[in-house]
Amino acid sequence: MKKILLTLIACLLVIVSCDKIDSLLDTKNYQKADTSSFPQTEKDAEQLVNSAYSTMHSLYTGSIFRINLFRRMIASDDYYGGGSTSSKETTAADRLLAPSSDEDNSPWRSYYNGLFRCNFALEAISAMDDALFTGDNKNWYLGQAYFMRAFYLWELAERYETFPLTLSTEVENMPKASVDDIYAAIASDLTNAINLIPAKYGYSRDNNLAGRATKYAAEALMGRVWLFYTGFYKKNDMAGISKNQVIAWLEDCANTTVSKFDLEDDPRELWPYTNEYSSGVAYGVDFGTYANAEDLHWVGNHSKETVWGVHFSLTGSGYNRLPEWIGMRNSAQRPNKDSYPYAAGSNGNAPINPIVVKEWFEDPDYGAADKRFYGTILVTNKKKVATAYPWFTEDKGAYVELPNFTGHDSKEIERTWFYPKKYQAVACYADGTKSSLLNNFFNAVNGAVSNNPKSGNKNDAIYIRFADVLLMLDELKETTTGMNRLRARAGLKPYTSYSFERLQKERRYEFMTEGMRFNDLRRWYPENAGKIIMENQDGGYIEYKGKPTVYQELTGRDFASRYAQTRGFWMIPETQIGLQEGLLTQNKGYEDGDSYLFVDGDLPYEGK
Repeated sequence: MKKILLTLIACLLVIVSCDKIDSLLDTKNYQKADTSSFPQTEKDAEQLVNSAYSTMHSLYTGSIFRINLFRRMIASDDYYGGGSTSSKETTAADRLLAPSSDEDNSPWRSYYNGLFRCNFALEAISAMDDALFTGDNKNWYLGQAYFMRAFYLWELAERYETFPLTLSTEVENMPKASVDDIYAAIASDLTNAINLIPAKYGYSRDNNLAGRATKYAAEALMGRVWLFYTGFYKKNDMAGISKNQVIAWLEDCANTTVSKFDLEDDPRELWPYTNEYSSGVAYGVDFGTYANAEDLHWVGNHSKETVWGVHFSLTGSGYNRLPEWIGMRNSAQRPNKDSYPYAAGSNGNAPINPIVVKEWFEDPDYGAADKRFYGTILVTNKKKVATAYPWFTEDKGAYVELPNFTGHDSKEIERTWFYPKKYQAVACYADGTKSSLLNNFFNAVNGAVSNNPKSGNKNDAIYIRFADVLLMLDELKETTTGMNRLRARAGLKPYTSYSFERLQKERRYEFMTEGMRFNDLRRWYPENAGKIIMENQDGGYIEYKGKPTVYQELTGRDFASRYAQTRGFWMIPETQIGLQEGLLTQNKGYEDGDSYLFVDGDLPYEGK
């Protein structure tokens, strides 16, 4: 009977070093918690905690569709699916469909792998003698393990809603837990993390601290989960945790003298396209980029604004494939002078929805004067844009960053000529001349990094920014304090009063293309989010393999209908349902008889 979770995990605890969370250190078999042999030292305990982090790094080196961050991006109204006809995962996610009945098997296994590692760490470290630890380090390790378990549970909850709730290393078949039990477990783990992780561990770039969970990250994650749970499920509290308690925790996180997290001076400098190697500043030359024109200088990975994210070491083996998947596509499948400084390649998924661009561009409270507008949206091909978007005019601040970029007509299926900049893959010249063009600027930063458009991406995947802490506080307290701090650094006038509509717009534009919008809409409008997304996307200009048309829904399977069926959750892999011997049931919208599969030929533009 005990086939479930660790058949899918293959249950090897990978032990990792302190300095490089994503590199392997130990090959002993820790398949079962045996405190007589392991862990025996504080170093062992730290390695167990590090193993809990490493699962997230492994997710980013596989198919990016395994990552909730990317799937939330695509399912929102910020993006279309894009890519080519072979990009079925992305096109399916854009329409709340699945390319196969088992596409989620790999992420499901990975998340349960992460849960098992957290459970092992919590059980084993709790059993260790306190005298083995220096100062309050035992609490520090336990607090991180609680945080990571809460994080994996949240990733599962917002992806599948309900699932077997495993809070120990005991292996057994289990049915889905109730929603309330799952969120109670998340609340308990985050409370433990807040109470156990010493307050002294705030923002830091010190060796062995970058990328680690802090009590402030736990406070911020509590705010995000609480807002989703109470909004989506229409509750007043979460497992007894009140609105006032959440506000107090977020205020503690926002206290920069304590947490040391804060806003960066310019929102654009959070993102790698402003790095000094691509701009040429590192070589003492000007390569004529947007970063040069705006005098922007990347603050680097693990900035003081990253409250929680997946951090990739330049010297470790882990890497972030997100830039590769959303990277612009051209026929050369590599960067050239017309794409520079962006590393145009072979994917081109996630073109930005032009309806959203128009709304932002024409919004009197925002517009092109908002530094975040061109800091977020990469506009290409001046000739095509002028024809397709007559509202995008120079007198209103129109700026085409890559006027000669031509894309890849025979491949791109929902091209809009607007691309997301924040996670865009970035190229650079190898020195102060233009004689050698690298696929990835990280190779210039550190020659040990591969000059590869995939494995060379080392930028952080950011899940919670300090800006989100400020806006969560505004939403809960109905204030403009955080909004006006963000508006000031974006070059905009302050709001004189709070309104929910203003809060919604500020969140939309501050976090556009960061994967926040989908769940924001779901928690604000649990029943109608699908209809809102569909109305915000349908009819927008696209080009299908070079031919102008408009974005269209699938007949009988439009986004609003799919959302009504699924409520924005995804399919449980059929392999796991089989392993559970009838105890695990499929989510609504993906059951026998439901039209959830996306296959070749389903796009409405094909054959026209």
